[in-house]
Amino acid sequence: MQAFLHDDATDLVVDVDGEALRADAILDLHSELVRNGIQTGDVVLVKAQNALPGVAGILAIWLAGATVCPVDPAAGADVVDLIATEIQARALVETDGSLHILDRVSPTEPWRARAYATGEDLGMVIFTSGSSGQPKGVMLSNTNIMTALRSIASYLNITAQDRVLCIPPMFLDYGIYQVLFTLFSRSALVLGTGIKNPIKILDMIKSYQPTIIPVVPALASGLTRILNTFSQQLEGVRLVCNTGGHLAPTTIDRLRRAFPNVQVVPMYGLTESKRALYLPAELVDSHPGSVGGPMPGLDARVVVVLDDGTLLEADDGQEGELYVRGASVMQGYHAADAGAGARIVQGHYRDDIWLATGDLFVRDADGCLYFRGRTKALIKQRGHCLYPRDIEAVAEAQIGVRSAVVIGRTEADGDESAILFIVPDEDSDSTTIKQSLMDALPQTLRPRLVHFLPEWPPSPVGKIDLNALKALAKDLT
Repeated sequence: MQAFLHDDATDLVVDVDGEALRADAILDLHSELVRNGIQTGDVVLVKAQNALPGVAGILAIWLAGATVCPVDPAAGADVVDLIATEIQARALVETDGSLHILDRVSPTEPWRARAYATGEDLGMVIFTSGSSGQPKGVMLSNTNIMTALRSIASYLNITAQDRVLCIPPMFLDYGIYQVLFTLFSRSALVLGTGIKNPIKILDMIKSYQPTIIPVVPALASGLTRILNTFSQQLEGVRLVCNTGGHLAPTTIDRLRRAFPNVQVVPMYGLTESKRALYLPAELVDSHPGSVGGPMPGLDARVVVVLDDGTLLEADDGQEGELYVRGASVMQGYHAADAGAGARIVQGHYRDDIWLATGDLFVRDADGCLYFRGRTKALIKQRGHCLYPRDIEAVAEAQIGVRSAVVIGRTEADGDESAILFIVPDEDSDSTTIKQSLMDALPQTLRPRLVHFLPEWPPSPVGKIDLNALKALAKDLT
């Protein structure tokens, strides 16, 4: 990971005030880490705000050969202490770059002390709630990180001429990898610190002229609404890519209107493998709703399980669980009882390791994959099995619908029901949308309730807050 510290790296990362990352900030913190005995095998927490001290902290820790564990800078002291205790962290870098040594004995074996970090050493441990809602520490080796970087930078064609706008928070993998892409490809990066308002993000795009904007669906929807409402077009953006959920076709259309020269690349990923699938921009129109195939260096299969436990690859059009294999797949969870949705499946030899993602997919005849839902998201309504993505796709195909989300709700009689939330276009009629939707859906797929919202409630990381929708669903009649 020391390879990131090339001579011009500090000139490439700037914050919203135009301040550049300074080499001495990295080297000073590195010296302090070494003075306090931090070495290979030690874990150091970083309150990873999208700001220069956070980047300096990450690079200084790697320069010392230690493991980075990014945490939410807004998290309470009890949450940070819980993570520090589980991971046996030796130190904590605060948002201002200051270092606190924690009262813990290093778990590093004496014979490995001060060894040079290798590809097999842990580069990061990222704690994420994931889809299952259970906190879990995803262990990523230096090889895992570098493999993902090479592959993603290759298929997105990130070069030294690019400028990336980093809005996703750095304490999650989507944000921290934007920093790594910059250092890996010698491109430039603008750090958006705590900015969620689409109007402020629009101002940043105008000011800093990024060529690449990574988004999540809620951010893309809000940003394009502002741009399209005021009929604004920005020609400098060449690429918009996404993860963290499904980009509705209407959102993709709006992105193209707002950024006339843009290529939109839908993707699917999870922290356990960083990224897994991507759909080349030239296939977006011919394969609507798809997230494509495996990224370079990764194998991806749709798998079904027979009654006797035998695993078989699904046929085209047959639904199954997505399995992925490759050098970007995590080492495992820090806690064996993490309760995670994904799981490691051992193959026939040491590196024949598959990640069963816990997500359901279908493959078409061209090899393109379509997300159908999560294995734990199945809704059994009036005896019929419903997958939220099936209903959402039909809703998003209706005129006037910007995006849709289905939430399962347990009724008083114990039955389950599907509650459909829709964010419509500003000038659309909800009654017309609902009627056209019900006409398009088979009786067995129709949700119990349809509820319209002006905008999606945002989670702290900018995604759609599903917990807020679940709470709202409980009160709807």
